[in-house]
Amino acid sequence: MDELRNRLFSLPDWGYVIYRTTYTAESDTAFPHAIRYIEACLKNEFFKEVTQQPRYRNNDIPADVWSKYQSMIIEDPAQFDRASLETVRAHFEAWVDSQGMRDRFNKYRVCLIIDDESLQTLKDTPVENAENDTDELRFVKALEAFPIMDSLDTFPGWMKCWTQTLWFLWQNMGDGDEMRQLYDMIDDYPGFEGVFCG
Repeated sequence: MDELRNRLFSLPDWGYVIYRTTYTAESDTAFPHAIRYIEACLKNEFFKEVTQQPRYRNNDIPADVWSKYQSMIIEDPAQFDRASLETVRAHFEAWVDSQGMRDRFNKYRVCLIIDDESLQTLKDTPVENAENDTDELRFVKALEAFPIMDSLDTFPGWMKCWTQTLWFLWQNMGDGDEMRQLYDMIDDYPGFEGVFCG
């Protein structure tokens, strides 16, 4: 929290870059709802963690930091309709480099992707009760910019991420940590196989 707060003295906001790669009549309705749900999950986990720390109780720091959360939504059907993960990565990495922010802040190290597979888990979600929606598998795809991989690697440079762990993902993508460390933590919980759950 302190590190993020300090970074916000020089940066205008924090949050995820989210790519939409499904453009159907159903997704036109479901996508805005999915964004609200994702942000509700992130907000719930953010405040749950920071308010458990005695030094943040009864002060304005968490609310001040949260007020600077801002998703950056990338929607362009001509460019991203059914785009591959590599197409998204190439665009994200080019954008990061154009900002001069490679490996300098979490927002520029990982992006989220909502494709049709993800959207099917996110549609009709209980936004108002997101903090209690912990028994359902709802996920987005998290993609790392500039991942270090080799031909023998099992880490593909991305992973499915349970929406309830997006704050945990954010925290762990700071300080040059690699997503592979989180990918290696994926356990095959019944009904959550292949999804990072923290």
